[in-house]
Amino acid sequence: MDNLQDMLTYAVKLTTGLVGVMIVMRLIGKKELAQITPLDFIYALILGSTIEESLYESTMPFYDMLFALFYWGLLIYIIEKVAVNNGWLRKVAKGKPQLLISNGILDTEVMRKNKMDLDEVRELLRMNGIFSLRTVRYAILENSGFLSVLEYAGDEPPSRKEMGIEYGENDWNHLFVDAGKVEQEALKDAGVDEAWLRQKIEEETDCDFEDVYFAEWSQSKGFFIQSKNQKFR
Repeated sequence: MDNLQDMLTYAVKLTTGLVGVMIVMRLIGKKELAQITPLDFIYALILGSTIEESLYESTMPFYDMLFALFYWGLLIYIIEKVAVNNGWLRKVAKGKPQLLISNGILDTEVMRKNKMDLDEVRELLRMNGIFSLRTVRYAILENSGFLSVLEYAGDEPPSRKEMGIEYGENDWNHLFVDAGKVEQEALKDAGVDEAWLRQKIEEETDCDFEDVYFAEWSQSKGFFIQSKNQKFR
């Protein structure tokens, strides 16, 4: 009986913790999922430790964990809102971007302050598709730890406009079928329905609709479809 009660308590706490974290993540905004600053790391660390402690501490009721999550989320929200309107607090809490490379010169002092070595700088550049320091004119070390890079104009690839090539504007790609499941929201966004989708897929691919694994579509390029065992165009 005690074991069953412990299991139920554990399930309630785990469910409450999951819901609480989802609410907190919604509260602090989507941008926290895209970039992690030192302050964001602290947010996540405290959230995780709060849930862990409540799960393994049998004497702590689940509503204590709920209160801790609520208070921590509220504190995060207040700090974020205040930091938005206060430049000094924003710099203290989140830091500020730093110019790592200026006019092709690597700032070793910025590297030292951020505990970076040359291999790490080169790795961050490679993540931007740049394999030589000589092509970089400016590079900014962002709060998230990534580099924003501006190459020398002569090393940038030419655009189609500069080459005088006729081109059409890029269209949004809609994922109509995901892992065999029709995405109704994507159809709605594109202004079409499932009947249209079925008809077009059968006309353009000779593929049985039920065999489609994914189907991507844009206004200018049409469909890119893969069945569950091969590709169709």
